[in-house]
Amino acid sequence: MKKIFFALMLGLAAVACTTAEYDDTAIKEQLGELDGRLDKVEEELATLQLNVDAMKSLAQALKDGKYITSYVALEDNTGYTINFSDNTSIVIEKGEKGDKGDTGDTGETGQTGPAGKDAEKVTVAEKDGELYWFIGEVAQIPVYEAAPVFTSVDGKLYVQFGDKEPEEIGTLTGKSIFEDVKVEGNEMVFTFLPVGEEAEGLVYRVPLAEKFALVIDAEVGLAENATEAVLAYEVKGANATTVVDVLAHGCEAVVEADVIKVTAIVEGATLLVFADNGEGKTSIKKVTFAPESFEVSDVDEVVSFKGGSVEVAGVTNIAFEVVIPEDAQSWLSCVETKAAFSYTFTAAPNTVEETRSAEVSFVRFGTEEVLKTVTIEQAAYVPFAKLVWDAAVPFGGGKDRNMTMDSEYVYVAQAAGGDGAVKAISIADPTQVKDVKVTTYTPAGLDNGTHAVTCVRMLPNTDPAVNGGKDVLVGSNLTIGDGTEKLIVYVWSNGIDADPNYFVIDSGVRRLGDKFTVKGTYQAGELLFFDFNDGNTVIRVNMKDGVAGLWGTPELAYATGRFAMPVAGASNIGECTIHPDATFDANGNPSAALLTTNAVNGFFTQDSGNAFVASAWGTDPKLTQTYGYNFFEHNGVNYIAYVKVAGDRNSAALNVIEDVNGAADFKGTLEAQKDLFTAPVNGTGNAGHGLGDCATAVVDGVRYIAVMGQNIGISLYKVL
Repeated sequence: MKKIFFALMLGLAAVACTTAEYDDTAIKEQLGELDGRLDKVEEELATLQLNVDAMKSLAQALKDGKYITSYVALEDNTGYTINFSDNTSIVIEKGEKGDKGDTGDTGETGQTGPAGKDAEKVTVAEKDGELYWFIGEVAQIPVYEAAPVFTSVDGKLYVQFGDKEPEEIGTLTGKSIFEDVKVEGNEMVFTFLPVGEEAEGLVYRVPLAEKFALVIDAEVGLAENATEAVLAYEVKGANATTVVDVLAHGCEAVVEADVIKVTAIVEGATLLVFADNGEGKTSIKKVTFAPESFEVSDVDEVVSFKGGSVEVAGVTNIAFEVVIPEDAQSWLSCVETKAAFSYTFTAAPNTVEETRSAEVSFVRFGTEEVLKTVTIEQAAYVPFAKLVWDAAVPFGGGKDRNMTMDSEYVYVAQAAGGDGAVKAISIADPTQVKDVKVTTYTPAGLDNGTHAVTCVRMLPNTDPAVNGGKDVLVGSNLTIGDGTEKLIVYVWSNGIDADPNYFVIDSGVRRLGDKFTVKGTYQAGELLFFDFNDGNTVIRVNMKDGVAGLWGTPELAYATGRFAMPVAGASNIGECTIHPDATFDANGNPSAALLTTNAVNGFFTQDSGNAFVASAWGTDPKLTQTYGYNFFEHNGVNYIAYVKVAGDRNSAALNVIEDVNGAADFKGTLEAQKDLFTAPVNGTGNAGHGLGDCATAVVDGVRYIAVMGQNIGISLYKVL
């Protein structure tokens, strides 16, 4: 904030120095007011951050079973210093809303700006038994793990969780997150005010001291003819002077450290067990004896290899222990979820392609007698996909920039130099490679280095009369972008053994064709080209019944639209990916798009018309240098497959993630990386190139994914 203040000082001083004689009183007053406002913002931010950090400590205290031993009010009753049972302490402040300043003169009405973003509130709520930070309705992280960081810029309040990008949540109100703090009985009650929005506070309670209480079973089961029993007990909130004693009726009892040993039990016997802390607090419980009962449900479900939980419920009046075999303790754990009784057994993911099981025993407390045994079984690991074959690149020198596939072949274009060439590698036998028939278009005077065919893709086809009903191969050349070359689109409407149709498009000074992506179908779709020269435009070329958008064809006008992407110029070869379920406005502009380049990935959302605004998460190393995004469904689950090129460009890998959010939150899906499956592209390194591609197709009802690293190799995987 001081840097901002300094810059503003320089600006004001520069204005003042243009006059020979001046009265600097007004300027000094302005600077004083500005300094005061900035100090106020810093003070409010510091108070807010102090209390957010305290909120984390409170949550951790609850999780760890701590309690408040004492508290001291701050001066002027502005908050408290709170001391916990482990000798740690925190400070909280009850912030007040800042004073309202004087109303200034009304200025001239400016131009109407763009619509503002709806601010979300930051709050705390329970999820899965834990307290979580929330932005609006979206859970972020457990409160005890970390505190969010708040910043204020130009009057706007931002929040950041971990490595995520800061998110605007409203304005800085001057209020603490603790609206109220008071003592009710044995609890300190905190009213937590959501940040970023005026709203009703949430109540949050922390015990002032652990409640003094004796915990012991009210009924004890006895086996037939049994006259002895061992009872476990616990005293909550015990101190150094706490004693436990027992009054026995119809039996004899001796109190030891954590158990009461009972002998000579006759019918109708009872116990009165006393706990006294020596400071006026006593807890008394009555214990009766009855015929023993023990019922436990069997487990009739198999835990997924991905991990999961099963519940074992029962009814008993017998003290018992749960024993998990030693060889299963590395993957199986349990938590008692109800007192009498229900245990949840949780299995970690199984990474071995074999089933595994554990015989879990319920053992009478203090003995080795097994009351019941249940079998918990976990399924064998099933890999998402398995390697079918690896193949060497069909061209030398890193010319294998792009690829695609259908139900018969994996297609690779020669992406540099020479005449246009496309190789078709048989899916059934990668040693069988054939040439796709290519007739390249090279007008006179346009032979200045254009790669004849650099990128190939598949156009979904819905007409059985076209190419035998199969999808159609489409390709493009690479234009240099010097103003003389044309973008050429090739369409193999009659199959790969016949000459393709080609369509000439005036590309101007745009470098197009390094890579492109397909939206829609052969009958009605678009080809999306990234403008390498400008680095900020995606060109949309219309497709209709296999005809690319020609100049002078009204219904197929060139560049049916452009996406204005605010990225750095010449950010290297890229792709524009639009979720297949995305929504579009009346002019065909999507609500959001993903742009991938060698340097950075960016997710873009529509601002107005064909203008888009970029998110700042594009430097995420998981998503940089990723290409060939494909969307598919398998066993009722939606997935996204793509290739990730390593930073040193010497390796590449297939990545498959669950498409958990669909078009509604494409960005969130990519960030979440849910159930990520990775597998290598097998090869021996490259010649300094750094691109890759990925394609997917169904062959005889089986899903295959082909993945390529430039000058590394091609790997084919079968989805299981």
